Amino acid sequence: MSQPAPAAAPAPEEIAAPLTGYPQHGLVRELAAARARAVDTAGTSPFETLRELGAAGLLDLGLEGSLLTQAAVVHDLALECTATAFSLWAHRVALEYLHATGTPVPEAMRTGELPGCSAMAPAFKHAAGIGEIPVTLGRRDGAHVLEGTVPWASNLYPDAVVVLPAVREDGRHVIVRTRTSAPGVRVRPLEGLMALDATASGVLVLEGVPVDPAADVLTEDVPAFLAAVRGPFLLLQSAFCLGLSAAALEAAAAALQGVAEVFRDELDDAVAEHRRLRADLVRMAGRPREQAPRDLLGLRLEAALLTGRATRLEGKVVGGRGYAMTSPTARRAREAAFLPVQSPTEGHLRWELRRLG
Repeated sequence: MSQPAPAAAPAPEEIAAPLTGYPQHGLVRELAAARARAVDTAGTSPFETLRELGAAGLLDLGLEGSLLTQAAVVHDLALECTATAFSLWAHRVALEYLHATGTPVPEAMRTGELPGCSAMAPAFKHAAGIGEIPVTLGRRDGAHVLEGTVPWASNLYPDAVVVLPAVREDGRHVIVRTRTSAPGVRVRPLEGLMALDATASGVLVLEGVPVDPAADVLTEDVPAFLAAVRGPFLLLQSAFCLGLSAAALEAAAAALQGVAEVFRDELDDAVAEHRRLRADLVRMAGRPREQAPRDLLGLRLEAALLTGRATRLEGKVVGGRGYAMTSPTARRAREAAFLPVQSPTEGHLRWELRRLG
């Protein structure tokens, strides 16, 4: 008795479809794909692509209202090069911080000529009760100065705008900005990173860095600030998680034949999970600043976990050819390995979700 033919694998174009239509969709993927190998080997900076996207008006979308198109750009970059999508996330949330505090966003940041850097992990950790803010804002010789060390930040290019939290002498918390070119700022590059060597990641050391309180202290209401930016911060992270997982599932679907048929059910389950999370992202991105923290944190955690599953599945289906360091399969595995440790880390996300009940 003949056995029924197996169901067709999901169409790759369905898995990797854009979150929403926008005219430059093809350009985004084309630029990221053309430089993916060079970015992976740190032969070029992601900002080579981001500046071209900035010229097309794709770096400052959704500062008010829907964030969906900006999320779609991040998602599409991650389909081809997650390091570039990650760099856009770090840059775009820096714009978000300025806009949320009523600070004018420089035109050079909107175009990507002036990189933006998010050094906000200590603020989110402190708010969750799992860390302290390692930077102080005090006085020296009558001037306001920053002192301390931020253990990880990215987009630490020359003259980048850095937004970070600090603690005043009286214990109050503030959000401030500085520049990597400011006196007293040192960057200790972090090198030998999996898939992220091109992202200008490093340790930010601040020693007597001058601050103009009127211009550079963005807000003294840190809880309200974190509540305002949390949605875009987490949703754009979820977007590059889902872009990376879509690329892995797309590759797995294309290679699902012969012996690899044994993974069909696993692929179908992962694709169904991807569709669910993608729908959640699209819905939340329409009103990014009105979403409950638990929903935002849950989506970010589930998107990262799915990405780990998807890249492992791709490796099993593709087989030995995906083990070569230069293969897209190996690159995606390295990119996915970053997600459990990117702030908010998997431990941080689980802690907050448990606390929220």
